[in-house]
Amino acid sequence: MSNRLRKFIETLAYGKRTGRVVYAMDVSYLPMTIAGAEWGEDKKFNAAEEVLADPSLKAVFKAALEQGCAVRTEK
Repeated sequence: MSNRLRKFIETLAYGKRTGRVVYAMDVSYLPMTIAGAEWGEDKKFNAAEEVLADPSLKAVFKAALEQGCAVRTEK
């Protein structure tokens, strides 16, 4: 298990995004993807930078830490 929060983006073939993003401490907490999609880790993710850019993520990060993961839909 990782000791840091990680970000995973759900993508379809050819890198098309579904809009779903998961924040999790470990891949074992990732939910099922939609048919034909897969989770890919955002290796450049920096929790501090993202929460500064979007303070509403604080609640999402808290939920991820408490429940193992949190799913967010991006526009």
